[in-house]
Amino acid sequence: MSMVEIIPPDVRVRGFKAIAFAAALYLGLRLAGVHRFIADDAEGLGALLQIIGTLYSVVYAFAIYVIWGQFAAVENEILKESGALKDLVVFSRPLKDVARDPIVRTVRAYARGVAETEWSTLSRGEDTETTDRLFSAVVTSVIEVKPEGDPERAVYERLLGIANLASAHRDERLAISAKRMPKTLLLFVTMTATMILFLLLFFPFHNLALGIVSMAIATLLLFFAHFVLTDLDNPFEGTWNVRSEPFSDLVTRIR
Repeated sequence: MSMVEIIPPDVRVRGFKAIAFAAALYLGLRLAGVHRFIADDAEGLGALLQIIGTLYSVVYAFAIYVIWGQFAAVENEILKESGALKDLVVFSRPLKDVARDPIVRTVRAYARGVAETEWSTLSRGEDTETTDRLFSAVVTSVIEVKPEGDPERAVYERLLGIANLASAHRDERLAISAKRMPKTLLLFVTMTATMILFLLLFFPFHNLALGIVSMAIATLLLFFAHFVLTDLDNPFEGTWNVRSEPFSDLVTRIR
């Protein structure tokens, strides 16, 4: 699959429109002779472009580093939480059916709730009241186990530890999921990218075709960079997002 195919069709259309508009605007300004007024200042304009470009690259790299770290952390916590829930089911097997069935049932219900509703809820930044109740039911099903004898008591203690671990991973996942890039940072990155394109519009390239191509390439790269930044900011929707398969697998595989 090529890079172009990965990008959603509506984003591609906006990108092509932005490229066409920037190239046409540059051509119009060039034909109007605007570049003649600043031809003597090409060196200074180039230096200014280099300064702003360097600033943009540093800030953009910082923003991507932070956002990707949060993205990867959410994915990691998903695997740890689903793994703890799977352990909860596996290590409950020594218990009697009357004690184990509620654990299996509540874990399956919680995993189904997360896979079916929580992703869309988190993508909108809403509260997760439904899955909170389902997870509380999982913890309650473990607490209400009445161990009989030392072997079951040892299993019970282990299940409590696993439930606490799953709770910690869920809390961490939700806390990281709620974080978004500060609006001021997004505004600053957008402003520097816009300033680069603005200065390129007036840069007096000696070759008209080279100027148009340079304008189109710069617009393409900056548009795609902005798309990647905003798409990764929300790990639950968009082109690149974390998957709910670990929870879906729990629904179908736990016994």
